[in-house]
Amino acid sequence: MEMPESIETLKAQMHAKIKALGKAGLFMSGTFVRKRRVCGNPACACAKGGEAHPACAVTSKVAGKTKAIYIPVGIADEVEAWTSEYKRVKKLLKEIDVLAEKVVRLHVPRARAAKRRNASLASTTATSSES
Repeated sequence: MEMPESIETLKAQMHAKIKALGKAGLFMSGTFVRKRRVCGNPACACAKGGEAHPACAVTSKVAGKTKAIYIPVGIADEVEAWTSEYKRVKKLLKEIDVLAEKVVRLHVPRARAAKRRNASLASTTATSSES
């Protein structure tokens, strides 16, 4: 049988994840996309079957529609790192949220047990003082 986690342990895990959030670098939401495309210039080698040009974008949903932001090739690696960092931060926030929910769920039964214990002690004290 697995021992239930203590509230203190869960809070310590939350604090560790919050501390990791503090080390976050620059980040950007969206999905980084790297592809190759033909430029449209009829004199270009890509129009004659040669290698297509690299193109990068970050896509995201805005009001239910996909929006793409062109990313210059010169900063593509940097922006790709930003989107990766965003995913890491988002994952950490989700983990903190799960831990917080566990703390709340553990607190409720313990509070009820304490209330019952106090009521039981109060009734035993009242009956012992009557004797």
